[in-house]
Amino acid sequence: MKMRISGGDTDAPSVIRVSFWSWIAAAVVGLIDAVLFFYFKNQLIDSTMRANPSLNIDQVRSGANSFVWLTLILAVLFGSLYVYFAYRMRAGERKARTRLLIAGVVHLVVSILFPVSLVVLIGVVLSLVGALAMYLPATAKTYFTNEV
Repeated sequence: MKMRISGGDTDAPSVIRVSFWSWIAAAVVGLIDAVLFFYFKNQLIDSTMRANPSLNIDQVRSGANSFVWLTLILAVLFGSLYVYFAYRMRAGERKARTRLLIAGVVHLVVSILFPVSLVVLIGVVLSLVGALAMYLPATAKTYFTNEV
């Protein structure tokens, strides 16, 4: 049973805390991937030009810049959604749990549409662990069915 403690937090079961930290880690990994993408942007441009030298360098740079900015914006968007809804989910809000799952599924679909790196796959696995931890165990189901 949930119990309110100081500061409005709840005494969540361990499986919910694991889910919470998994979602937070997924958000951090996504931001790290976006920063690394900024760092390796020139190598992306160079490898693209070597693979297809007939391309215009200005177009390749423009496309790479757009792709890097899109990656950063999506990382910040999904990271902030993960953090906000994870805090609400840890407090026992059922709607936050559902919204967090929806954000995770949308992030997975977006990750499939773009080229993914190992870092992105780690983030997706972390969000999958978080989703499974907040839905499957019996203690998680009980935690979200009892109202405070």
